[in-house]
Amino acid sequence: MIRFERVSKRYPSGREVIAQLSFEVLDGELVSLTGRSGSGKSTVLRLIALLERATQGQIWVNGDNLATLRRREFARFRRRIGIVFQQPHLLPEQTVHDNVALPLLVSDVPVRQRRVRVRAALEQVGLLAAEHTRPLELSAGERARVQIARAIVGK
Repeated sequence: MIRFERVSKRYPSGREVIAQLSFEVLDGELVSLTGRSGSGKSTVLRLIALLERATQGQIWVNGDNLATLRRREFARFRRRIGIVFQQPHLLPEQTVHDNVALPLLVSDVPVRQRRVRVRAALEQVGLLAAEHTRPLELSAGERARVQIARAIVGK
């Protein structure tokens, strides 16, 4: 569940990207965020992922009021959501398997369970055969699918 109540975001330059935005996305609901360039779509996503903070208003994600979370709680919060960036943020020196396993590694998931979950996520995105490949050897579309596997591996 995601809920925005009268959310605004103003940057230090004074530019207001979002003004008094309110909406709700219920569990299981699929939505699309559309709009012209510069309309605040990426800002909304950064606010949901706690990569930025709202200037005003309240944001709830899965029952957490993001305004009340302290910085030390951000990592715990982010482990419960999946983020896929427009530009793949992959570790070029690591294999596809290791890139997908990263969220499980920081969550202390045991090695055997990590291996099973990573392979299942790679199978879902059609990249199991590329498990031992490095990201630079993949196409842009395949790199995007590695990121999707990384986002879903944490369930």
